[in-house]
Amino acid sequence: MKKYRRFGLLLALLLVTSLVLAPSCGGSGSGESEQENGEQGAEDNDSQSSTQTMGSFDEDKPFDLQFIDQMIIHHQGAIMSAEHMIADSERPELRQLSENIQTSQAEQIEQMRAWREEWYPDAGPTSEMDPTQMSEMMGDNQMMGDNQMQEMMGTDETDAMFLRMMIPHHQLAIDMSEQALDKAEHPELKELAQQIIDEQSAEIELMEGYLERIEAGNNGP
Repeated sequence: MKKYRRFGLLLALLLVTSLVLAPSCGGSGSGESEQENGEQGAEDNDSQSSTQTMGSFDEDKPFDLQFIDQMIIHHQGAIMSAEHMIADSERPELRQLSENIQTSQAEQIEQMRAWREEWYPDAGPTSEMDPTQMSEMMGDNQMMGDNQMQEMMGTDETDAMFLRMMIPHHQLAIDMSEQALDKAEHPELKELAQQIIDEQSAEIELMEGYLERIEAGNNGP
């Protein structure tokens, strides 16, 4: 039953890493909310806890730092989901996809951490996920009822569920990286952004094909 609880958590994790970023490096909300708050100014921003939409960037703060912090969290969600949802898939192409995601994005995380330390040594702590805490959550928490989850978890359904969530997850990384091509200060970060665009665009194309074949098989005679 732990397997089913784990899948529920991972789906929620993918959703969170696609939509909301916890406060990091003093990050505040979107530009719209800043305009609405207007004269309340920086004092309120410093004193109140806030959340930031993944992929939105505060123009008053270093873009490169915000990109690094957001992309690390985004990559962590993809790595954990690939490891636990498709690493043991019966489909060899999905096992290979899982390996590719884990290897490439883990390397990119380490590179971004090194840049963060070099470029922004005085920045506050990040909002990175704690792997130990996430493992405990996967063992102890239940995002869906066991019966409901068990009904959903045929092999093809698990694979298809991962693909349906990961395709837009990848697209968000591409959208963020396209902003980095225009806004990043460091050429190294622009090179990484282009790498993310190239890799994840190719993986989206593969995943769309895999999903089409799964759905065609499930709808067959």
